[in-house]
Amino acid sequence: MHVLVIDDESITRRVVAHTLKAMDIETLQAESGTEAIEVAREQSFALALVDINLPDMDGFTLVGELKKLPHLEGVPMVLFTARNHPGDEAAAEMVGADGFFYKPFSTQELREMVTKLTS
Repeated sequence: MHVLVIDDESITRRVVAHTLKAMDIETLQAESGTEAIEVAREQSFALALVDINLPDMDGFTLVGELKKLPHLEGVPMVLFTARNHPGDEAAAEMVGADGFFYKPFSTQELREMVTKLTS
């Protein structure tokens, strides 16, 4: 199983990859929305973890773009962020995200979210 991790911060991608590797889950990684769309067109994955703050588009827009790809129908998408904007969680629901959490997050929180959405 693969999880697509989209975040412009390499440390976040590394932490997620390390945590998921311990669960026998491999990661695909992207540091921008454009790169994520390219990866999504070429690779399959069971879940996408999408940072809201990306250099070329916000995570809300990216989730909408990924959901347009027919082969990703039914693939859960989770948004996460370090910013503290009151409407982010509601906006995540509006774009069809299957989950939302804040950075910094615990590895336990990440494991629980991934298990819940890929089981």
